[in-house]
Amino acid sequence: MSDVLWTDIDNYLLTNLLADMGTGGLYSTLVVNEVLLSDSFKPEKYSPPAIVIFSNNAKPIMQDEHGDGLIHIFSEYRYFIAAVDAEQTTYAVAKANAQALVQRLRIFALSHYALSGIASTPGDYYEAVEYVTMQDMRVEVMGGNVGGKFRGVGVMPLTVRARI
Repeated sequence: MSDVLWTDIDNYLLTNLLADMGTGGLYSTLVVNEVLLSDSFKPEKYSPPAIVIFSNNAKPIMQDEHGDGLIHIFSEYRYFIAAVDAEQTTYAVAKANAQALVQRLRIFALSHYALSGIASTPGDYYEAVEYVTMQDMRVEVMGGNVGGKFRGVGVMPLTVRARI
C-alpha cells in the first residue's frame, strides 16, 4: 500500500473488478474487456463490455477526540462505477445487459464489502477503510436514433468511508 488511501482504493477497484468480471473471472457472458479510471464518460472510446471508475470527490469530516487524545478525520470517497455494454440491435437486449452488468457490480461490492481492509502505509496519518455503502443503482439505454444501435449502461455509486 501507499501513503495515499484514495489511490490504493482506485488500484484495488481496477485490479479486482477486472479479476472478478474479466477473462478468467466469475462469468462466462458479458466478460469485461477493460477497467479504467476516467473523469469523463466517452463510451465510443471503450472496448466494451467495460467498467469505468469515476473517483473525483471526497468529503472530509472533522471529529473530536475519540478517547485516544487525537482528533480524527473521517473521509467519504465517492465513486461512480459504470458498466458499459457493446452496441446491441434492440433496446431490450441493451437494457438486459446493463442490468446484468450492474447486478455484477453489486455482487462485487457485497463480496468486497470492506475492500479487504485497505489502509495507507502506517505513519502519523495512517488511514484505513471502515466500510462501504452503495447508493441507488441506475440503468440507461443510449442510442436508437442513429443506425438503430443501442448501448446499455449501468451505474452503481459507492461511498468508501475511511478514518485517519
